[in-house]
Amino acid sequence: MRSADVIVVGGGLSGSAIALGLMRERAGKVILFDEQLPTQRLSRGNFGLTWFMCKGAKHPVYAQWSRLACRQWPDFAAGLEAETGYDIELEWTGGAVHALGEAEFRAHAESVENLKTVCARVGLDYPVRMLDRAEFSDLIPEIALGEEVTGAMYTPEQGHVNPLKLMAALRCAFQKRGGEFIGAQSVSAVVPHANGHVTVKTSRGDYQCRQLVVASGHGSIRLLAPLGEKLHIYPQRGQLMVTQRHTRVLAIPMLSVRQTPDGTFVIGLSTEDTALDTRVTAAAMKSQARNAIRLFPLLGTLNWVRAWGAIRVMTPDGAPTYSRIPGIEQITVVALHSAVSLAPLAVNIVAPWILGIREHELMHHFRNGRFNV
Repeated sequence: MRSADVIVVGGGLSGSAIALGLMRERAGKVILFDEQLPTQRLSRGNFGLTWFMCKGAKHPVYAQWSRLACRQWPDFAAGLEAETGYDIELEWTGGAVHALGEAEFRAHAESVENLKTVCARVGLDYPVRMLDRAEFSDLIPEIALGEEVTGAMYTPEQGHVNPLKLMAALRCAFQKRGGEFIGAQSVSAVVPHANGHVTVKTSRGDYQCRQLVVASGHGSIRLLAPLGEKLHIYPQRGQLMVTQRHTRVLAIPMLSVRQTPDGTFVIGLSTEDTALDTRVTAAAMKSQARNAIRLFPLLGTLNWVRAWGAIRVMTPDGAPTYSRIPGIEQITVVALHSAVSLAPLAVNIVAPWILGIREHELMHHFRNGRFNV
C-alpha cells in the first residue's frame, strides 16, 4: 500500500489550489487524485471572473471572504506566473454589472451600500460605485450600450482570467514543488481508522494518509455518506456561449458578458435545476443571447459559434463549505462555487487551516454543519 502525508481527492480548481497551498506549507508528501471526467469538469463552465461584487447578499461573511480573495488576486497571479511560466491571462481591468431600467439601478445602489457596511465590519473596503448611463458609456467607449441600459455598478478592483490555464498553472506549481498528481484514477471509498490514518481505495489500489481532503464536487457525496456526513450541496447547470472573434472593444468584463484576449465574446448567466445533465438547450441560449444583445446590440451582428453546459456545485446559501468531519478530524471536505475568485484563499488560508497551522477568523462560518437545522 502506498502512503502519503496528505491526499487530496479532486483535481479541479479548488483541489489543485489547496494541494499547492499544502506544498507551500511543507506538508510533506502530498498526492492529488483526479478522475478527469470531461463532462464534469467544472472549470469548463467557469466564467473566469475574479469577482467579489454582488457576492454575499444572503451570507454577509461570504461578501467579506470574496472581497478578501480579490484583494489577493494581483499578487497571487503574478507569483503563480513567475513560478510556472504560464500566462493565466489575468486582466485586472475592473468589472461591472449593468442595470436595465430605473428600478434595477436603484436595487443595485441599495445592494452596494449594504455590502459596504458588511465589509466595513471586518475592516475591509468595498470599492464599488454606481455609474449613470453616461459614465458607464464613457468607461467602455468602443462598444455601444443598448437603449434600456440605465447604468451599472462598477469597481476597478476586479478582472477576469482563463480558468483552464489557471488550473494548469496550479497543477504545474504543485508538481514543481514535489507534489504527485495522479490522473484517470477513480476513488471508490475512504476508510478512517482508529489510529488516525485514512485508507483511500482507488481503481488501481489502496493508499494511506494521515490527512485527507475531499474536494471532488458532486462526487464527494458518495464518499462522505458512508461516514455519516451529509454534504449540503446541489447541482446547478450553467450554459455558456461563444462568438466568432472580433476586434477588442469591451475593456472590462461584465457579470454576464466578457471579451477574451483572443477577441471572442463569452456570455453566460443561466441557472437551471437539471441534476447532472450538462446538455445545452435552445431556450437557455435564446434567453442568454437576448439579454446580451439588450446590453450590447453589437452582439446581435456576430455569429455564435459554440455553446456548452457544466454543472456547478452550489450550497443552499451560495457560500463555500470548508469543514472537518465531526469525530473524524483528519478528513476535511471542501465544496464551493466561485473556485476561480476564491483560489488565492484556497492556497493562502484554507491549506494552512487544514494543516492546523493557523486559522482565519472567518473560517468557522463555512462549516457544513451550518445547514443542520
